[in-house]
Amino acid sequence: MKNRYTLLFFIGIILFSNACKKDELKYDTRSFLLGVTPWPPDFTTTGYNLAYNFINTNCDMVSNHFDDGVPWEEAYSNLPMPQQLIDDLNRKKQKTNADKKILLSVAPLKISRKERTGYYGSSPNSAYVNSWANKAFNDTTIVTAYVKFIVYLAEQLHADYINFGVESNSGDWNANDFEEYKQFLSMVHTKLKAIYPDKPCFISFMVTLDPKFLTNAKQLEPYTDWITLSAYPYSYIGSPVHGSSSPALIPSGLFQSFVDINSSKPCAIAETGYIAQDLNLTAVSKEGTVQWQEDYVNYLFDFCEKNHAKFIIWFCAYDYDAAINTFNALGENQELTSLWKDTGFFDENLAQRPSYSVWKEWLKLPVQ
Repeated sequence: MKNRYTLLFFIGIILFSNACKKDELKYDTRSFLLGVTPWPPDFTTTGYNLAYNFINTNCDMVSNHFDDGVPWEEAYSNLPMPQQLIDDLNRKKQKTNADKKILLSVAPLKISRKERTGYYGSSPNSAYVNSWANKAFNDTTIVTAYVKFIVYLAEQLHADYINFGVESNSGDWNANDFEEYKQFLSMVHTKLKAIYPDKPCFISFMVTLDPKFLTNAKQLEPYTDWITLSAYPYSYIGSPVHGSSSPALIPSGLFQSFVDINSSKPCAIAETGYIAQDLNLTAVSKEGTVQWQEDYVNYLFDFCEKNHAKFIIWFCAYDYDAAINTFNALGENQELTSLWKDTGFFDENLAQRPSYSVWKEWLKLPVQ
C-alpha cells in the first residue's frame, strides 16, 4: 500500500510539473522589441499618466502615431506649427523615458485609407485648406510638404524608425487614385532615404482576408525598407453577426502571406490588438473573451519570433471606454472609434487581463 501511495505521489509531481511547463515560454530570447502607442484610457492627466507609465515600465519602445492630418502650408513654407501639435509633441517628449526606441507613424490617408488626409488644425473655411485640397496626390508640392512634416516630427522625437504610410494597401482604392498614391509613396521614400540613409523608412500593410489588400501590398513593396503589418483579425474572421473571435479562426498562412511579399526584408508589427470583450457595432458584432485575447498574443508572438520580427506594437494598453464617453460628450460619436475600445491589457476598471502576463514574460527575455 505504501508503495502505491508513493507511486501516486510521484505521478502527481510529474503531472504538476508538466502543467507548470505548459505556461512557460519555449524561447530563451526574442528577436523583437515590444511597444505600444500612448493612446490613453481618457484624455485627462490621469489617463495620460497611466498610458506613459505603461510605456516606461513595460516597453522597449513607443509608437508615436499621427493620424489627424498634415499642416500642409506650415510644413511647406517653414511656418510655425499649430500650437496643438507642439503641445502634443512636448507631452510625448517629456513623458517618455530617454531609453525608449521611437517609432514615428504618420498617416497620409484619411481613416478610410483610400484618400488623402485632411489639413491639420485648420477650420474648413481656411484658405490653406482649399488651396491644398485641390492638389493631386503626386503633386511635387504635396510630396515636399509631406517630407518636411515627416522630417520635422522625426527630428522633434528623435525617431529611430519611420512609418511614413500607415495602412497603405486598401483594396478599395480607385485605380487612378491608387496610381497617384504609388507615385507619391515612391517619391517620399526616395527623399526620406536621401535624408536618412541608415534609418528604416517603411509603410504598413493591413492584413485582411480580401486578396486585393495583398495584391496592393505587393505593388507597394518597392517603396518600403521593411514589411510591416497592421493586424486586427477579430474584425473580419468568423461571422460578422455575433461571430466568434477565436484566433483559431485566423486562416493558416494569412500573416505569412504578407511577410512573404519580400522575405529578404525585415518584418515587424506596426500595430495590432485584440478584443477581450464583446464588440457590438452596426456593421459587425463579435464575441470576445480574455482567453481569446491571450491566445492571440501567444499566436502573434510565436509568429513574430519564427519570422525574426523587429518589433511588435500593441495599439493601446488600456480599454478606453472613458475616452469614448468624452468623444460622445463632444458630439464626436463616430462608431468606428469603438472598434478597438476593448483591446487593452487592462479593462475599463484597470483590472489586469491574462494577456498582460504573457507580455511581461516575453519582456523579460533578452533581445537577440
